[in-house]
Amino acid sequence: MTFPLTVALLTYNRSHYLRESLSAILEQTYRDFELLVLDNGSSDDTPHVVLGFQDERIRYIRNAPGGSPGFNAISAQWIARGERLLITHDDDIMEPDMLERQMALIAARPELTAVWTNKSIIDENGTQVQPWFTPPGADRIFERGEFIARAAEESLWYPPSSLIFVPRLLASTASLRQSYLLGTPALRQRKTTKGSSDLIPPALMNLKGPVAFLNAPLLRYRQHATQETHHVHVARAALYSFQALQRLVRKTSFREEYEPVFAAQIARFEAQDLVIDIDQPAFDRPMLKRLAGLLGKGAAGIAANPRAGQPLLPLIVLLIQGGARGAEEACKVLDGIEAPNAQAPRSIRSLYRWAGLRRDGGNLFAGLAPQARVVILGSVLVSALLVNEARAAGATVVCCLDSNVTRQGRTWLGVPIVAPSWLASCDEPVDLIVLSSERDHEQELEELIRRHDATTPIASWKGLVEAAKPSAIPLHGESAE
Repeated sequence: MTFPLTVALLTYNRSHYLRESLSAILEQTYRDFELLVLDNGSSDDTPHVVLGFQDERIRYIRNAPGGSPGFNAISAQWIARGERLLITHDDDIMEPDMLERQMALIAARPELTAVWTNKSIIDENGTQVQPWFTPPGADRIFERGEFIARAAEESLWYPPSSLIFVPRLLASTASLRQSYLLGTPALRQRKTTKGSSDLIPPALMNLKGPVAFLNAPLLRYRQHATQETHHVHVARAALYSFQALQRLVRKTSFREEYEPVFAAQIARFEAQDLVIDIDQPAFDRPMLKRLAGLLGKGAAGIAANPRAGQPLLPLIVLLIQGGARGAEEACKVLDGIEAPNAQAPRSIRSLYRWAGLRRDGGNLFAGLAPQARVVILGSVLVSALLVNEARAAGATVVCCLDSNVTRQGRTWLGVPIVAPSWLASCDEPVDLIVLSSERDHEQELEELIRRHDATTPIASWKGLVEAAKPSAIPLHGESAE
């Protein structure tokens, strides 16, 4: 027996979330699907929760303990009887009409190979933290190859728990059988590091045909301390994704325009991979030389596509901060970059302004009192720029806050990395907390901080750039005055 859709719910030792997630799936207004509950050997009362639902659409498969989440996902693809498949997770909650709206679009456009949706964000207790992940806007259909290309310049991260795709296009029957029976990673979307594969399934679907994004937040995506995203490598996950996407874009009609942009993204995250492990407070000459080499490699395609330099802007700011020859090379690259227009991401526009500000001798923290105590939320590349900038202005960087447990407990650039909860036990006052994220989710981050600190002023680095004295290089369409 086949179905139009299989919903596969992956679960492991989270029965306290599972019941609500299961209920939301079974109460969907679209009902023509089978529901696989794939239990990765839970030791809590997960079996009792699942078997408490009396619904003939449920198939409960309990794997042996010790299996990986990847094997659970492979199991879903091998066992599913649906023409299309959605692999979701036990901590996320579907809105009642999510499947109906996705399947209606598929019925209207049967050539679609994948459809996913926007999401809202909830905390561990189910309280909404953010009403949407992608800013409100129109639904989008990406024609063949277009999603792959646009991923070079847009933040197209999607919630895996809402992706409906055609499983037979993702892996051959033979490779699936090998993966399922032997537990080997034979799927074409080779997963090279934790967290790196979220973009790859829709990209592979986009090689075969158009894919679609519904902008309505139809999934409640839960953020909590045990989530895998708090354990991923903060550089290599993105680096491996961009390397894979660069290989894929070569198979599309967008190769000539976008391969240089992917090359720049790869150079940027190779630089981030170097920067995140520096213990000492300052960048030494050998490190600055290596970073300048990566800038040169990433900038090689700017002549073919002037936008290709935009992903390199954090590296340009860093090298200008470092001074000497690296700063000269960075300024030359900056001169060749196409100025971002008003439609460019806010982070790109802000980095472009920041580079101009630093080139002209300005500083984001020029208005701070001497020896002001600054805390930075984040510990990746933009955070390094903020550490350098604050120190150059005479401020003291007390620590960096990071929810990623793989970063906590380290000393980075001479600064301790601690959990956000450190704010609640801090003995000495802090003058300013600076948000370093490139994503536009300041409200969510401020709420995270306010759980532990109700009074310290908070500023986004993008806001600091926008408030600084304008540089001599305007954005596209602006006057230099």
